[in-house]
Amino acid sequence: MVKIFSQLLAVLFHPLTIVLYSLLLLQLFNPYEFIIENEKEKVIIFMLIGMLSLGFPLIALASMHFLDITKGMEMTAKQERIVPLIIAAMFYLWLYINIRSNTYVPEIFSSIVLGATLAIFIAFFINNFSKIHLHSVGMGSLVMVIAIFMVVFPIHQCQVELPSIGVFEIDISLFLIIAILLTGTLAYAAKRYYKYHDQDIYGGAFVGVVSQILAFMIVYV
Repeated sequence: MVKIFSQLLAVLFHPLTIVLYSLLLLQLFNPYEFIIENEKEKVIIFMLIGMLSLGFPLIALASMHFLDITKGMEMTAKQERIVPLIIAAMFYLWLYINIRSNTYVPEIFSSIVLGATLAIFIAFFINNFSKIHLHSVGMGSLVMVIAIFMVVFPIHQCQVELPSIGVFEIDISLFLIIAILLTGTLAYAAKRYYKYHDQDIYGGAFVGVVSQILAFMIVYV
């Protein structure tokens, strides 16, 4: 039961989903960052982000799985990750190039995408020597993104309206706590069920955190 729950979390918080979760949090806590009056243009930009950060890479991963290039979607072997990481890096780099000069896309989101791109390239390099835990890379990035939001944004609360229930005010620190707990849960599952070593897990989280910090410095400094 615990393993099934951890597998569900691994799917829901796959490293490729982190950019979209960051976009969702950005929309919740500072929706005015995206200065787009035309709703159609906004939808197009969000679809571009979704397809390049998640859609196309997942299609490529699924294709490699069905063609027996990879043994499983988990890709626990170092050799299996080489081509998928290269493909993901290409799509993320393409996404960053497309949005960095787009006046509709805020710098804070460009920084997030750049951080994710750097994390993929660093993970690819480390993967040649060690089986880095990619979920820890993604969750480390998400934790750092939320921490950056807490520093940059003056307002730390958002209102969420649930039908038939009412309006709830949520503090961003709650999302930080949840992200940290999820990171720990995925790390525990990786160590227990997939035989990852501590250095692979902690190293992955470190790569995610540092990548977002470096990207923020590149964009803003």
